[in-house]
Formats: sequence, C-alpha cells, structure tokens
Amino acid sequence: MSEKIMLFRRRFIPNELTFLKDDEILAYNDEIIVTRWNSLKPRNDFSGGMSTYYRKKGIKISRIIDNNGDFLHWYCDIVTECGPEALDVDNGCKLRNGADTFILEGGIPGVHPIVYQDLLIDIIVNPNGLIEVADLDELADAQKNGLITSEMTNKALHIAKDYLRLLYGRYGKMDVTDERFVLPY
Repeated sequence: MSEKIMLFRRRFIPNELTFLKDDEILAYNDEIIVTRWNSLKPRNDFSGGMSTYYRKKGIKISRIIDNNGDFLHWYCDIVTECGPEALDVDNGCKLRNGADTFILEGGIPGVHPIVYQDLLIDIIVNPNGLIEVADLDELADAQKNGLITSEMTNKALHIAKDYLRLLYGRYGKMDVTDERFVLPY
C-alpha cells in the first residue's frame, strides 16, 4: 500500500486516545500492520517491543522486551480497527501524545489515520507456558457504564474465545516463546 498511515490507540478504561506517533511502522498491508515501539513512559518492567496488528482478526500481538532487549512475554490485545470517525471523541476522553494537535489541525494531508479500539481483554503468554486472561472485569465495567456497546463486548468475547482455543490447541506441541505459537492462524 502506498498511502501513509498514522496509528492511534483508543482505550475505554482509562478513557483516552493516544497518538502512536513514535511507533515505527515496519510493514503495512491489508492483512497486517507491524510496528516497533518504546513504552510511552519509562518503566522498570519493560522497555518496548514489536506489535503485529492482524487487521481482519481483531488481535494485536506484541513481543514485549525488557530493558536489555530480552524477550519477556507475548501480550495479545483484543482490538477493533476503526477509521477517522473514531477520532471524534467526547469531552471526557483524555488526548495523549499529540492526539489533540492532530485532531485540531484536521490531521496531516496525505496521511490516513487508523484507530485501534482496545476491547479490554488481554491474553498474556508467558515463557513458562502460563496463559493469562486479563481485564474481563474492565470489559464488564465498560459495558455497564455505557463506554462500549453490547455488540463490542460480544465481539471481544468471541475473538478471545476463538484465540484461546487456538493457543490451548498448540500448548505442549510447540515452544511458547516461538512466534508461531501466538500467530492467529
């Protein structure tokens, strides 16, 4: 694809829109977007990683690394891809990392914004084989408080269920630190 893109992350808990302006886009096509990134704020537990957005599957898989560049774990977000319409956020949404400037200036000519809405469910695959599901409580709270729709909740739960089935089907058959273990195929 020849168009230039800019990535945004829309979270509902906390309620924020973040311009991922410092993420380096390594690959971009109809199926995937691959980025390399550093954590937005300095952290002791990790420094950054590489992420692959599986655009049609609703999954973003990140290889998380520590401050020495060593692999820590896989972090899999359940997401949905949106276009520029998702930049129209309510007044309660915190705009981070230059999102306010991007929106107020009407974007950047020739640049297509892609917004990934975080549907709150996270699946962490640890090197020891432990697979954790996180933030189901946040999903319930977000729907209860009207931050997301029941359709978004339903979509997130179905994607997570299918992805967990895939991971559990591979468990014991391959090394969980191998990228092929977490691929959503």
